[in-house]
Amino acid sequence: MQLTTAKQMQEIDHRTIQEIGIPGRVLMESAGRGCVSALDRLMAGKPLTQGVVVAGRGNNGGDGFVVARYLAERGMEVPVFVVGGVDGIQGEALENLELLEPLNVAVMAVAEAGDLTALHRALSHSSLVVDALFGTGLQREVTGLYAEVIQAVNASGRPVVSVDIPSGVCADTGRVLGCAVKAAATATFCRPKPGHFLSPGREYAGELSIVDIGIPERAVDQANVETRLISSESVSQRVVPLSPHAHKGTRGHLALVAGSLGKSGAAVLASAAAVAGGAGLVTTALPSCINAVFETRCLEAMSLPLPHDSDGSFHPGCGQAIADFLDGRDAVAIGPGLTTSPGALAALTAAIDFCLVPMVLDADALNLLAKKPELIREIKADAVITPHPKELARLMGLSVPEIQADRIHAARSFATQTGLHVVLKGAGTVVAHPDGRCAVNPTGNALLATGGTGDVLTGFIGALLAQGIPCKEASEIAVYLHGEAANRLMDQGLETGMAASRLIDLLPGVLSDAARSTLGPRAAEAWVL
Repeated sequence: MQLTTAKQMQEIDHRTIQEIGIPGRVLMESAGRGCVSALDRLMAGKPLTQGVVVAGRGNNGGDGFVVARYLAERGMEVPVFVVGGVDGIQGEALENLELLEPLNVAVMAVAEAGDLTALHRALSHSSLVVDALFGTGLQREVTGLYAEVIQAVNASGRPVVSVDIPSGVCADTGRVLGCAVKAAATATFCRPKPGHFLSPGREYAGELSIVDIGIPERAVDQANVETRLISSESVSQRVVPLSPHAHKGTRGHLALVAGSLGKSGAAVLASAAAVAGGAGLVTTALPSCINAVFETRCLEAMSLPLPHDSDGSFHPGCGQAIADFLDGRDAVAIGPGLTTSPGALAALTAAIDFCLVPMVLDADALNLLAKKPELIREIKADAVITPHPKELARLMGLSVPEIQADRIHAARSFATQTGLHVVLKGAGTVVAHPDGRCAVNPTGNALLATGGTGDVLTGFIGALLAQGIPCKEASEIAVYLHGEAANRLMDQGLETGMAASRLIDLLPGVLSDAARSTLGPRAAEAWVL
């Protein structure tokens, strides 16, 4: 499912109206009607007698005028509050505003703080609110009267249906521009936007519906949309059922380089996840001082204990042993619990120098790359990196707020500059590829905010790579199913205190469901109207 930026949607709308010849009035009518359908599903048959439409003076407000007309025709009392006043409204929006008068729909201008009294009164008596204040083109901070209106809507406690995107949320990044409407449902048009799925925007959108307003596919195709949503359908299409003739030798052999004294758990979690993720064989190279713990906790993976330094990390002379260890493996994973010691650097350098098979780098491998960025240019293999925002900030020489301000841009920039596949973890994980294409993940929840979940993801990606799934597909499949496992734990009633190891037990099940195409879409993937 494609995710369009605000600029791309403007181009698509312009092409549809000016080149293809579909009138803007027709698109606006379809948009308003689709919003009413989203509203009906949200209210689920509850009796509705009063509502409030809060509208701006642009086309988003015009969509709101259409909604008001449909609700008024049902006999509802639906006052419309136009923030900024009605002066300056033009085009299709003005035409739909004028259609409200014959239906005796009250239209009130909110031009100054004193005009909020009537809005507060209407909100207190309403069953729902339609937010048609700002559309997807909003880029500036919301202040003054507009902020006061949004705060009044949120404070009312009434369910809100937002038109296209909750007012105040940046459509491209999901950032809240000062303040934003907290919607129970959002109806967006033609295609969803990144801001519907990137945090914090996704927490403001509520239940998302995608409304077909009649824009031809060729208008979308010409926009060259390079960002999309990972969906259950796309994941299932890429996961192949296990062959009845398979054996451990055909399922791939993953080489994992991980662990140090005090961080043996990282090696255990990554190795166990690789086993659960379907790798036929998993061998983990680790400092010998943690080998006994590892072999006790991870029975299915093999280990290669190597000399350790005084701090319990790899000995600086481990390079040749790592190089020999990688020979004949189908994929490599390196980084969990590695530390940034001289021995860890020697291990990473050897892996980069000698690895020609797909690899995934995480955690301390990324911290070492930030200290030695010249190593990035030495990576010969097709490789995935899985940074959290702080790790990517170090790699790019930026601050965490700069990364979080536009996660898609940050991940895409680093992927295209380095040739690496970038998994930028977080609420709305972004997967960016060297060709500039990006995908946003809708699965996962706050249960993942605990130590070790990243190690599980690393092992899972490594397992898929070992089975011959290319980096692009492996990273997206693993991110989606890793989040799906967390969602299933939350579905079971778990709200806090999750141990990362619990994810591992669910990986075979989510993989099997994907192979059988029985995953089923999550509500976060949106309804299509």
